[in-house]
Amino acid sequence: MAGGAAHAQVRGNPAASDYSEGQSTTSRNTGFGIKGGLSYSDLKGSGTSIFTSRDQLKTFHAGVYGQYGFTHFASLQVELLYSRKGFESTNSATNTTQQNRLDYLELPVLFVGNLTETLSLHLGPQVSVLTGGRNGDADLNVSQSGYHRFDFGGVAGAEARLGPARLGVRYDLSFANLYKNEAQLTYNGQPVSALVTDSNIRNSVLQVYLGIGIAH
Repeated sequence: MAGGAAHAQVRGNPAASDYSEGQSTTSRNTGFGIKGGLSYSDLKGSGTSIFTSRDQLKTFHAGVYGQYGFTHFASLQVELLYSRKGFESTNSATNTTQQNRLDYLELPVLFVGNLTETLSLHLGPQVSVLTGGRNGDADLNVSQSGYHRFDFGGVAGAEARLGPARLGVRYDLSFANLYKNEAQLTYNGQPVSALVTDSNIRNSVLQVYLGIGIAH
């Protein structure tokens, strides 16, 4: 009788049953959903000194995810995201500011480790393809822009879950250089005198997101 009552109590608490010994280890670690949120994008690397006046670009990302649980602790999460990155720069001669916006399709492949019933850590690699963007008021011609089309990097973050909802924060750092060596910089689509002589310039993004599980 006592055993039956205890079993009923566990089944009545989805969070507990997801991580309890003897229960399904994938009930909450396996599923898919949608996600999106804010991105705070900037540049890292020694070559960023070429931009004498630079600021973060506040933008967004959105996409879908799928997750497969191996145990009550470990799972693999794969995402497909549309992500805007870039930075803002100021032309000191005209004292005008422009957005340098880069549009990526991204594929993060993340190991997820559950610290508690509701808190998890995410870590893994990411590959990206530059699909377009804008340089001030001008559309970006990717093939002639001086940017590398392909990017790869690492992602690390943490996530809290309550029912089907997920609230997370993560840091996305590119390992590949953003610009080709000797790339010609532009301002509002027009070439300027500066050339990229130190190509150690990489995307750096802090993301805050909300996700909703459609099946979990």
